[in-house]
Amino acid sequence: MDQRMEEMKFMGFSSIISHSFKTIFTWKKTFSLITLTLILPLTLIFIAHMQFSYFFYDQIEPNPFQLFLGAFDSYKSYYNQNTTTADDWRSYFLFKFITLAIITILCVLSTACIVYTIASDYTGREVTYTKSMKVVPKVWKRLTLTLLCMYLSLFAYALIASVAIFVCSSVVTQGPGNVFMLIYGIIYIYWFLYLSIILQIASVVSVLESSYGIKAMIKAMDLMNGKRKTALAVSYVLYQFLVCVVYVYMAFVVYNNAGLSPVWRVAIGIICGLLFVVIFLLFVASETVLYLVCKLHHGETIDPTSLSTYLSSYLSDSRPVFRTGEDIQLGRPQNQLVSHV
Repeated sequence: MDQRMEEMKFMGFSSIISHSFKTIFTWKKTFSLITLTLILPLTLIFIAHMQFSYFFYDQIEPNPFQLFLGAFDSYKSYYNQNTTTADDWRSYFLFKFITLAIITILCVLSTACIVYTIASDYTGREVTYTKSMKVVPKVWKRLTLTLLCMYLSLFAYALIASVAIFVCSSVVTQGPGNVFMLIYGIIYIYWFLYLSIILQIASVVSVLESSYGIKAMIKAMDLMNGKRKTALAVSYVLYQFLVCVVYVYMAFVVYNNAGLSPVWRVAIGIICGLLFVVIFLLFVASETVLYLVCKLHHGETIDPTSLSTYLSSYLSDSRPVFRTGEDIQLGRPQNQLVSHV
């Protein structure tokens, strides 16, 4: 096991992704049930969100392809010609709230199950779908609070970015504006990836450690030190893959820019849906492996026996807690654990 820890400590991007796939296929029955009951519904909600946004809220969410092709000038035109009413905005926010609530519930369930499954694989414990689902009642409050902090952080970041674009579109002409958009886009993507990977690791921390919410985000930020390039690479590739699939789905299924027949649009839609399932599953699996790699990189030895004891408590009426003021370190001796009912 010491050799396995040493190998994981130096894992890079390709090793993290391959290890995630290996774990998924090792426990293919458990992950298949998680996928069918949690990841697939999440995918369907995600696709429905794109479809409804196109059919009912195109005035509020403009055609991304037109904005991309027109670059900076299209943003100015969109903001100047937007004619949405107060009722449109109320309906839009209600739609977003309901969609976000469903996605949050599915994310909590899937994250808890996948993190528990991969952590159990690390300890050599046998894991089943039933055992994974038993984790949810123990962590859903902590994980939900962390996800809400994630949403607020991303919303604040997007709001600041939108204000910056709006202000610059009012004062910058087309030529310099396009240069600004290029530079701005690079900076925006970098910090979005950095924030995203922090938030993703924070969700794992919320399941396997005592921290949650803002504290979990701070813990995740600390864990990333020394592994930032690897973490950003994982985040970039997965998001790039996701963006490409979204682009294909929107271009050929929603907007049908190529003028395809209904049969081809359905076929492409199904393929994209399957790819969404793989991406969403890989997102949570890879962030859990990345968490373990970061812990080992910082010298926080993850003792399989202690971790196994911690995970087994999720299946009983008690759960382990640590001394007041101390964060969970999975490598600590088991005598520091106390039973809490």
